[in-house]
Amino acid sequence: MAQDLTPAQVLFHNTRTDLYLTIRGKIYDASGFLEEHPGGEELLLDLAGRDATEAYDDAGHSEEADEILGDMLIGQLLTSADAAPMSQIGESTKATNIALKVKEAANNVTVKVKEVVVGAIKPSTRTSQPFLVPTAFRETELIEKTAISHNVSMYYSPVHDFSSHMLTSVRQSYRFKLPLPDVTLGLPIGQHVSIGAELPQTDGTLKEFVRSYTPLSDDEPGSFRLLIKSYPTGNISKHIGLLNLGDSIRIRGPKGAFQYRTNMVRHFGMVAGGTGITPMLQIIEAVHQGRQLGDKTQIDLVFANVAAEDILLKGRLDELAKMDDGFRVHYVLDKPPPGWSGGTGYVTGEMIAKWLPKPAKDVRILLCGPPPMVGSLKKITEALGFDRASPVSKSEDQVFAF
Repeated sequence: MAQDLTPAQVLFHNTRTDLYLTIRGKIYDASGFLEEHPGGEELLLDLAGRDATEAYDDAGHSEEADEILGDMLIGQLLTSADAAPMSQIGESTKATNIALKVKEAANNVTVKVKEVVVGAIKPSTRTSQPFLVPTAFRETELIEKTAISHNVSMYYSPVHDFSSHMLTSVRQSYRFKLPLPDVTLGLPIGQHVSIGAELPQTDGTLKEFVRSYTPLSDDEPGSFRLLIKSYPTGNISKHIGLLNLGDSIRIRGPKGAFQYRTNMVRHFGMVAGGTGITPMLQIIEAVHQGRQLGDKTQIDLVFANVAAEDILLKGRLDELAKMDDGFRVHYVLDKPPPGWSGGTGYVTGEMIAKWLPKPAKDVRILLCGPPPMVGSLKKITEALGFDRASPVSKSEDQVFAF
């Protein structure tokens, strides 16, 4: 039986055995999902009885995750003016920016992305009013669509979009028009955008889907670009792949708790898996471009992939390592080729201790990859003496997971 409740009524359902969440006006019962949640039960407990829409959208999810979420649906959120006053339900808990991560089968992740280089990410130099609005979607028109060959790519790709399936994908670059020639996207380094669409379902209804992507971050005026891998079973990615010139998408942002500032730390230690390289590369490029302005930040990156051909943007990373004495990259492959001299297997505590900086107040560890990998690395960094990672990262955390 459907349970249509007001926000005040949902707040009552905030315990381990009675845990409701709301996302885009729908109510979900997550009581039976605590032990299965890949990010830990703390994530769900911290949002118990509350609106998790923004957190869910920010995290980015696979189609499997949406299906699991759909199984938890129990009703619609009411907006009745007769909602119980807050005094009747006790003091509300402090709202936190919780990244709700619905279970994703992310083991044995294989990300097939060929090497590409077109331009470099630069720190923002915008002077005009930015296009993005954090609290509302805005429409933008597709003005260019180009198929990407195996040897062409750019520094922007989906974030938090790790597929557990080996599917044939089609990669295309898309340029979207901004309202005026001098308007920029307005995306700080380290953040991303959300793209939303209502897509028809087999039962004739429409369902809202939202995915997170990292655009090119040099704030080029008049337009912005994305590189998107479209899968046969995808929702947003497939939808964008079917767009014609002149069609529009809805975009919102900036999103994300992290924002890079010049010399914010002495040393970054980074660990990325697969397409998790995207936010790391943004920061690396920003630091490199800022050297002439006095940015002295040191960076060590551990980049883990399945096989050598999976290493995204290896050419650019190697180039940066040669040009910039303050940046070093260490590759780890689960299935290395003969003669491989880098790390092998999974990223271990020994690798972190060898390649990344030691714990200190002016050191920050950044993580981005499949949830099982990130969960393991949080435990490893704590064992090595870093602060215990929060269930959901905050900007000031010593160990931050995108």
